[in-house]
Amino acid sequence: MNEAEKLSRLADLAREGVPEDVDAAHDAAERARFVEAVSRGAALRGGGALGRLGAWLRAVGLWPASGERPRWGFALAGAVALAVALVALWPARRLDYAVEGVAGAAGGYIAAAAGEEARLRFTDGTTVALAPGSALRVAEVDATGARMLLEDGRASLRVTPRPKARWSVEAGPFAVLVTGTEFDVTWTRGDGTLRVDLREGSVTVRGPLAPDGLPLRAGQRLVARLREGAVQISSLDAPGAEGPAEGGPSSATAAAPDAEEKAIGPGGATAAGAGGESEEDAGAARPEGSRADGAPADGAAAGPSWAKRVAAGDFGSVLAEAEQRGLGGVLERGSLDDLVALADAARYARRGDVAQRALTATRKRFPGTSHGKAAAFLLGRMVDDGGSPGAAVPWYDTYLAESPGGPFAAEALGRKMVAVERTGGRAAARPIAELYLKRHPRGAHASVAGDLLKP
Repeated sequence: MNEAEKLSRLADLAREGVPEDVDAAHDAAERARFVEAVSRGAALRGGGALGRLGAWLRAVGLWPASGERPRWGFALAGAVALAVALVALWPARRLDYAVEGVAGAAGGYIAAAAGEEARLRFTDGTTVALAPGSALRVAEVDATGARMLLEDGRASLRVTPRPKARWSVEAGPFAVLVTGTEFDVTWTRGDGTLRVDLREGSVTVRGPLAPDGLPLRAGQRLVARLREGAVQISSLDAPGAEGPAEGGPSSATAAAPDAEEKAIGPGGATAAGAGGESEEDAGAARPEGSRADGAPADGAAAGPSWAKRVAAGDFGSVLAEAEQRGLGGVLERGSLDDLVALADAARYARRGDVAQRALTATRKRFPGTSHGKAAAFLLGRMVDDGGSPGAAVPWYDTYLAESPGGPFAAEALGRKMVAVERTGGRAAARPIAELYLKRHPRGAHASVAGDLLKP
């Protein structure tokens, strides 16, 4: 039953309670007094939304004071006014979703089997079809929509248009923002390629190669290649629209290597080091032999800083230059910007050995900075994703102790809960589940925590 039907039913109930012998003149006078009171903007008083509403209804004569008989001639107007106010004051309900085609979806993580499609159905009618072999994580869900992380493969979305709806699909360092539309998004993690096929509505794609966001219209395809630093927008029907012609320019100019765009990091937070230091890091000492722009201090000509290259998706040149300069020397004497950018480039290029060394050096040399603290979480996530949940727990604990309100606090606690369940069983994970629900009742791991607390 929609809101209009609810109001109509409420009006019918109010009419049933109106006596047949009501004084028409008195009823007309009461209605006039109601209009006058509303036009004066009668103040809402009392405790809470319903208390304020009751006080206002009494002030305009819609609600009887103690000992008074109700003014039935005005029941209809009062009922409708109450219903409208309740609709306006009642908080929007958080969306929920069901997963089909996979056995489980722990922590919002859905991995489709090699030969079978998985599907998510949200309570507002939105559907997400995950192609065989693809993996996606539902990071956040609220009343307006959801934020999803496509780790690899293809997701086909049909988003139900609603007022104030907000949906996003993040793939690597890119984000596809949408309110209501139908489109496919494909992310190939191995070569850093994003493809968006838009069939209905409109979306905006943001990321290293699109600093200000690239809007797409129905019937368009976007292909972005991080390694080539190129992005192309073409028609879905155009032949050879898979990507830019080899050696030629793209139809939509990619961001220049020195663009100021910040890379989108894990969980949707800005990647550390992609846009310079935070206020907390500004005072960190820079070792001799390096500069803030990532170039050697010998005065030799230098290109864009490492941080800017990472923001532009040029991970390979950062790694190559680090090795040319001497990886050991960079880790021992490089600036905070250098270390963070090197760690980001190595993570995105799937060079786990270099990323681990850079993150460890960041913690050792800059322990009090936000980047130094975040490195603990990133190290934990790396070993966790590598199949060692037990080894990840101490890193999660370290991050939560150093940065309890940090940007990765919810994910660190949720991942710790899952890791403890895997290594120590449900009983060991239940206290963590209770703490998670207390701190993050609508977090991405809330459903997992709730399941752990069931008898």
